Amino acid sequence: MTIRIFNPEHDIALASNIERFTAPHAGRQLRSDLCYLPALWADEGDVVIVDDIDFAESAYRRLKVERKPSVEFCTMEQIAHVLSSTNIAPVIDAWGWDLAIRFQLLSSGVPGKKLPSKDAMQELRRLSGRQCTTIVLENIRRGIESETCGKSTYLVDYDGFCDLLQNDKSIVVKAPWSSSGRGVRYFLEGERNENAINWVRNTIRLQGGVMVEPLYNKVKDFGMEFRRDAEGRVHYLGLSLFNTINGAYTGNLLTTEAVKRDMMSRYIDLALLDNVTARLETELASLFSTLPSEPAISDLHFGVDMMIVAKNGTSYMENDKCDGFLLHPCVEINLRRTMGHVALALSPIDDIKQGTMAINYDSKRYHLKLKYNYM
Repeated sequence: MTIRIFNPEHDIALASNIERFTAPHAGRQLRSDLCYLPALWADEGDVVIVDDIDFAESAYRRLKVERKPSVEFCTMEQIAHVLSSTNIAPVIDAWGWDLAIRFQLLSSGVPGKKLPSKDAMQELRRLSGRQCTTIVLENIRRGIESETCGKSTYLVDYDGFCDLLQNDKSIVVKAPWSSSGRGVRYFLEGERNENAINWVRNTIRLQGGVMVEPLYNKVKDFGMEFRRDAEGRVHYLGLSLFNTINGAYTGNLLTTEAVKRDMMSRYIDLALLDNVTARLETELASLFSTLPSEPAISDLHFGVDMMIVAKNGTSYMENDKCDGFLLHPCVEINLRRTMGHVALALSPIDDIKQGTMAINYDSKRYHLKLKYNYM
């Protein structure tokens, strides 16, 4: 039996790196409204921690999906009773591990031996930082530079950033730890954004540095989803084709791996995609080998964001003609579950059926919206 919990505020909690962390209202509401999501990849008899059992049961019951495991919903206050009433030693599975979710579970009666240690938490946080993305990107591109793109620089000095801003073209600046779309600022060539510059100064002060990347002429967002097993091996799970607006996630395509690969073949050679997949499995297994050998983190799910880039330069030019495409093989490593994992759990098994998954907000609640069509 596995006890599962959805904590989408994880990225912000990582940045804060404190136990008594209070997520922003939007993060708390997203967690409450979509608390039932772990049921979608659960096994029969698993337990899912939610804020409101009646709401979670109703929302889960309304979902029209091909696979719907029978699970038990319980609140955080009930988790100690659940643990004491079973003879099975359950595993705790969080959307993402951070000090805050560890403290919440510990305070609710979950024994510390069931949770990652504080040392493991700090190593998970280090590996979740965008500095690690830079290392992986450099290694993945070695030998396939002509078919790929990607460059990232970590700056710890504000004056160094100002020098780069004067000498470089359009750039993207990212906080080492941040949630999707929030910890990113764009600097377009010839423009000076004082608010964004002040944000960079504060981020360097609070987090120790910033990541600086070229602003590419992006054509398509996508990602790969992975799992690290108890032996430390990394396994590819599938492609995630998703959409973003200003860096924030808006939705996923729900279809088979074969259809997704066919769509990607319109931009890049599938042999390159498979090569990058194999490289990532090896590179990420090596990167994560520093994690302590603890049962609570023996099975980790994570994703790598990528993008297809037009070959017409490294600055944003909407009207330029495209002379072909390049693969950016590692825009970001998300050392947690992602919406791509949700999409894999919801994807049809038949090529004739396709769909979309989106997270919508109606001014009161967040909703998981699914729409399927027969081709």
